[in-house]
Amino acid sequence: MSFKRREKKYLLTGRHQPFGSGFIFFVVFLFIAATALLSWQFIFKKTFSRTPRIQDVYSAWEHHDFELAYDKAGQILTARPLDGEALSMRGFSAYYLYVEQTDSNIAQQLLAESIQNLRNAWHRVVESERPFIAYVLGKAYYQRGLYFADLASFYLEYAHNSGVAADDLDEFRALSFSSLGNHEASITAFLEALSAKPSDLLVYSLAQSYVEMKDSEKAEQYFLETIRITNDELLQLKSRNALGLLYLNALRIDDAHREFALILEKEPNSADAHYGLGVVYEIQGDLIRARAEWRKALKADPLHGGARLKMNS
Repeated sequence: MSFKRREKKYLLTGRHQPFGSGFIFFVVFLFIAATALLSWQFIFKKTFSRTPRIQDVYSAWEHHDFELAYDKAGQILTARPLDGEALSMRGFSAYYLYVEQTDSNIAQQLLAESIQNLRNAWHRVVESERPFIAYVLGKAYYQRGLYFADLASFYLEYAHNSGVAADDLDEFRALSFSSLGNHEASITAFLEALSAKPSDLLVYSLAQSYVEMKDSEKAEQYFLETIRITNDELLQLKSRNALGLLYLNALRIDDAHREFALILEKEPNSADAHYGLGVVYEIQGDLIRARAEWRKALKADPLHGGARLKMNS
């Protein structure tokens, strides 16, 4: 009898336990999951609720506020690092900030970042958006220097063949061709650039290309045209010096003398003009006056290669 009571008490005690260990584990799991979800929602809202829209970037760009466009595109990339549009706009903005930057170190950092973002964007945008990327990327590579001229030419030609309409596209194409030594293509591009937007610097660059092509007649024509149209005294003096050298090579001694003398009237310390005048005297057989001019050239520029070579010969 007592046994039955003890058994009944035991059974009743077991039935009064409201939760088993499995149920407790389940509750703890739900609590942890809910806490994690709430934390994730908080972080998500904190991060993404402050992320600008791509339309905000375009708006800043249209108002030529490149710094604001650069910053907003950067915020989007913090949230979405592979966003093709944001990469493009960050690259575009970085390039135009580079153009405006006066600190050379900061400028080079912006240029490198522009190239990196635009190269990443190239693989993450639709094909119709690539031509303008190519246009800016080509210009950025040209600004990196001679060793990047092949990449500059590749992207600039892609932009040109895709129909990008930009006033300076043909000029950059011509300059990149010139850097590669393809002067025939450079001349063609310079002529296209001149027809779209004439400038004294373009005319001068075209003349230089004709010098490289050994076409002295065309080179003379465009150097004279540069002198006629430019208001830039430095460019005028550079054109006269180039003419003087052309005339020396053609043994047009009086014409060469005139150009170098005109330079020295405006810039008495021009090492190049003193050197050229010395060569004129040398051809005329007056070595005393020639060496006097070369000494003046070295006084103005101790590292002038031509004058040093003449004085040491």
